[in-house]
Amino acid sequence: MIVISTFFSCKEEEVDFSLNNCKRNPVFIQSMGFNPAKSYLSTSEERTMGLVLIEAEQPGNPQSRKVKIVQHPSWRKGGWLAPILLDEKGNIFTAPAPFITVYNNLIANNNTIYKVDNTTGEMSEFLKLPFADSINPENPFGIIGMAYLCETHTLYVSTVAGSRRYEERGNIYAISTESGGIIDKLAGTDALGLGISYITGSRELYFGLARNSDIMSVKLNSKGKFSGDAKKVFSLAGIGPRGDDKVRKIRSDQNGNLVIHGMEFNFNLIAPREKQETLYNFIYNNDENKWEPRK
Repeated sequence: MIVISTFFSCKEEEVDFSLNNCKRNPVFIQSMGFNPAKSYLSTSEERTMGLVLIEAEQPGNPQSRKVKIVQHPSWRKGGWLAPILLDEKGNIFTAPAPFITVYNNLIANNNTIYKVDNTTGEMSEFLKLPFADSINPENPFGIIGMAYLCETHTLYVSTVAGSRRYEERGNIYAISTESGGIIDKLAGTDALGLGISYITGSRELYFGLARNSDIMSVKLNSKGKFSGDAKKVFSLAGIGPRGDDKVRKIRSDQNGNLVIHGMEFNFNLIAPREKQETLYNFIYNNDENKWEPRK
């Protein structure tokens, strides 16, 4: 009986494929008089610091005429922001990111997660992640990537706060959005973009490294915690126009394949007009159990 019990406890869990797409529009979009079908949230408006709500004639088209723009008074409290993530209730999670200079973003606040309430639109501090032992002026960045596992209501956040040119001190945190507490951590990893995939028969968190072009993955258990060691699954090295892109963003398409947004990253601030981004598509080869660039 003991042998049988041990055998089954070691069996690797298999999970059904999921799109992991549970995000919902915040209620406040409509209450502010915006058309939800033509509206979007942005943190990349060059002349407007913080989060803004925009209604456009053709959402998704950067050249489309903007019908109206609004900003809740609280949406500037985090300074310049970068990642935006929506949960199944329409709550928004975001974090500070320096823009050209660190003037409006204190380095001490770069490990702070902010939450925008789906009903009121009020932005408040959700969680301040543990910070490095000393503030490092060589590295202006903190939180960079976010991903959300719908099944377990878990927010994954990557931060490179405290890392130096030759010293990797970043972490990936798993955070319960229900309790607001940290439930797990991958320590000593400088990671950028994060994404979730179920295509291999397990829940996996994919993340791009900040110091090279490799993409790693780590399995997630039924509680949303990390299971086992992270492993390299593929790389952007040698492909694309620059050959050494880092991962800004990872997402899964409707078939479970990965869409990678790659860009230059060297722990320094780059003016927006100099940022060049390339889209990479990877498909999973079930016969050989590996990811391959889409041809």
